[in-house]
Amino acid sequence: MTSDSYFTLGFYVRKPQTERAEYPIFARISVAGQATEFKIGRTVDPENWDAKKHLCRGRTRRDLELNKYLEMVRAKLCDIHNMLIREKKPVNPGVLKSLFLGNGEKPKMMIEVFREANEHRKEEYERGDIVKATYQRWTRCADYMEEFFRSSLKTPDIPIKEVTSGILDDFQHYLRMKKDCANNAAVRYLRCVKNVMQYALAHKWITHDPFVGKKYQRTYSKREFLTEPELKAIMGLDLSELKRLEIVRDTFIFCCFTGLAFCDMKALVQSDIQEDENGVIWIRKARAKTGIMCVIPMMEIPQQLIRKYAEHPTVKTTGVVLPAITNQKMNAYLKEIADLARIKKHLTTHVARHTFASMSLCNNVSIEVICKMLGHNDIKTTQIYAKMQDQTVYKSMAGMRDRFDGIRI
Repeated sequence: MTSDSYFTLGFYVRKPQTERAEYPIFARISVAGQATEFKIGRTVDPENWDAKKHLCRGRTRRDLELNKYLEMVRAKLCDIHNMLIREKKPVNPGVLKSLFLGNGEKPKMMIEVFREANEHRKEEYERGDIVKATYQRWTRCADYMEEFFRSSLKTPDIPIKEVTSGILDDFQHYLRMKKDCANNAAVRYLRCVKNVMQYALAHKWITHDPFVGKKYQRTYSKREFLTEPELKAIMGLDLSELKRLEIVRDTFIFCCFTGLAFCDMKALVQSDIQEDENGVIWIRKARAKTGIMCVIPMMEIPQQLIRKYAEHPTVKTTGVVLPAITNQKMNAYLKEIADLARIKKHLTTHVARHTFASMSLCNNVSIEVICKMLGHNDIKTTQIYAKMQDQTVYKSMAGMRDRFDGIRI
């Protein structure tokens, strides 16, 4: 065996033992004095075969297709040879022949393994273990990585063993600069890649994790929420002449007083609302994102809104609690509502969830209870939503002020 980086390939025809009009074509591979040959599964009229140029002289469509096939065989053997050189594996005619015919052990390719992992994500999505957005992020990440390989490495795929720490850094840069991903989005994609590498480690397709020593930090931006006066300003708007805005406003207020994410509110049905033996009405619904149960005692305002739309055609035909429109249109109309209420904050449907967490905290609801109502599995997530307002901090200091204010030094 040899690791010589040079090989030669030739094609020739051999007269068959039986009388045939066409001769079979053979490929001959030579490496450092060693040689092997094999049939490539094609035949040619010997009158049209050019033994010096190793191709067919004919000009028919069949002859031209044959020459294209010979070029494809040559290109494929070159790819196999390059792969063996990259992986520092021994190169000899037998190995090249075996890999070409599909009899040898082919290296696991990065995108190939990624697509295989995505099949598992698809099964998880179909079982309901993950949401559609999560599955789509995995498939999108595989597409982005293939695009990155094509643009940076000039190949659609590389052996997974060749994925290095430097390639991961370049991929992160590609996501930020070419795909206009914010830092948090890029981090989520890289976590998908990390999961794939761990999957490959578990199957012993790689021996080293290129993510070792790497830490990708998410940035936590300021979470917008409404103060009590701002919330009352929106509730006080007379939108009776603008029905599209009235429905959007009421949907938003419902989320402000229940803490439901928009997708959970849109899917909320009557069976998710239950009354206990004490007459308290509760929302009990599993979150679409995590599957964790939200347990929320309903205040009077969301109950009023449910009664207000009880006869709405969408509510009666679909069984939902409110006739919510799409999230995209909601956010567009919320800008109009903010202008009418003279609120300069950028309103989105998720601001309602932040507002609920902030109001609950400001009204002395414990962080543990807020965590339960929001359906979080980690109290650290709730702490991101919960915002202390200045007025609450001022009131909390009232006892200390009464004790010490007026003392002269």
